[in-house]
Amino acid sequence: MDQVSVDPISLDHAAPGAVAATHTAEQTGTATRHRAAVPVFVCLVGLTAIACLVIAGSAWSEPFPLAVLGFMAMATVADLREVRLPGVGVITLSFVPTLATLIVFGIWPAMLVAAVSGGGALWLTRDPLKVTLNIGNFVLATFLAGHVYEVLVGQGDAFSTIVLPAYAYAGLDFLITTTVLATVISLSTGERPANVWRTNYQWGITSYLTGASLALLVAWLYLQLGLPGLLLGLPPLFLIYYSYDIYVTRARERASHKVELASFRQELAASEQLHDELRTAQRRVAAEIERARRIQIDLLPQTTPQVAGLEIAHRIAFLSEMGGDYFDFVPYRDGRLGIVCGDVMGKGLAAALIMAMARSVVHEAAAPGGRPGEILHQVNDSLARDLEGQQLPYFLTAVYLLYDPVRGTLTLANAGHNPVLHLNATGVRHIASQGPMLGVRPNLDFPEDTVAAAPGDVLALFTDGITETRRADGEQFGVQRLSTLLFGLRHKSLEDILQETWRTVDIFREGNEPTDDATLLLVRLSETT
Repeated sequence: MDQVSVDPISLDHAAPGAVAATHTAEQTGTATRHRAAVPVFVCLVGLTAIACLVIAGSAWSEPFPLAVLGFMAMATVADLREVRLPGVGVITLSFVPTLATLIVFGIWPAMLVAAVSGGGALWLTRDPLKVTLNIGNFVLATFLAGHVYEVLVGQGDAFSTIVLPAYAYAGLDFLITTTVLATVISLSTGERPANVWRTNYQWGITSYLTGASLALLVAWLYLQLGLPGLLLGLPPLFLIYYSYDIYVTRARERASHKVELASFRQELAASEQLHDELRTAQRRVAAEIERARRIQIDLLPQTTPQVAGLEIAHRIAFLSEMGGDYFDFVPYRDGRLGIVCGDVMGKGLAAALIMAMARSVVHEAAAPGGRPGEILHQVNDSLARDLEGQQLPYFLTAVYLLYDPVRGTLTLANAGHNPVLHLNATGVRHIASQGPMLGVRPNLDFPEDTVAAAPGDVLALFTDGITETRRADGEQFGVQRLSTLLFGLRHKSLEDILQETWRTVDIFREGNEPTDDATLLLVRLSETT
């Protein structure tokens, strides 16, 4: 269950069994006095809710997030329906956007959505007293339970740390909302509030927790997809309503077969319409993802630079439409060439966005023609500043290799990335990272390594999508297996090495699906250096 909407008759009639069948004149007078206290209590709830709104609004220092309007719209639409689940009870869909707004934006925006949700009482009654109670009750519960939620969340920024506080919020919201309603009924009937609460609301906690689960789903969809996520969140909730409504209609009304068939067709048509809306939303999201994928592909190098004394070949394979692997070439005005290979923590759209950000920062930092360690230092400072305060932690590992064709030297700096493999006639040298990951915090240093390479030597830059490939028994392909493979292939053309590496990794996987993006970038000093 969620925030309980005010029943149109709840202020005029007692809860079941609350009033005896006969009344004496004295009892009638007592009931009249109790009813007279109802407007006073409702006004008190309304004024308290206004004070809470003022307090929360004055503490809000950020610009108003326009996306909250989407959650308000969702609450307005959702308030027209109630989900009835067997063994759970009634779930007012308006609670879902309220808690989802709290998870994503905070207390004050959630209170505004709660006020909109409370206004849904207008669909049931035009009584100002009842509408005021509904809005005030929702806002007050959101304010009190929301502060408890924020205390429980603390400084955690992983979505998993929000789950338990969200259920705690639902439990406290349940107690506050139902207590206010029980008090109103008690004032109207003269029955003790505790008796009213036990009779009407004590079994409602399970449905509140179910509503919290739905709110977590909506919040997750919004954090992953933005406003389109709300579109994806609405149809499943409404489908729950329509599916169960068919069952309730048949069980309670015992309609004839013809009427049942007509009702089923109507419900089926409504379900098909919702499916069509869902497919439309999915197509829109897919189109946006496809456009983003094309942009990401265009950001990667389309050609391999031609530099005297150097051969380069590369291959990248994304796990899905987009990914967080990244490689690039940065030509210097004096003829030097920067070669970058990186990997963003995570997969999919979020990783692709960070990758695009990192590419822009790398090119900006390398424009003056600095050394690898200096460039990574500037990139780290920029990413740490831009990613500060993100709800989910993001960081980037990268290696920057600088080739000087005049001196024939190779210098690299490694920011928490996989080791660079140096293949020569005597074996394979692993040049391990000496620097931290990028974007964690500013003002970090990135030591450099000078590679003593001779003509014919090969340097391999790769991401862990290759080395962390697993076969059926769980064993990883590993850096050592990759080193042995590349050492045996070092005399072949770079394109043949890439093709054979991918074939070997596919065979090792034993039919299992890839679990990460994979990139391999090969650099060979030519014999004419």
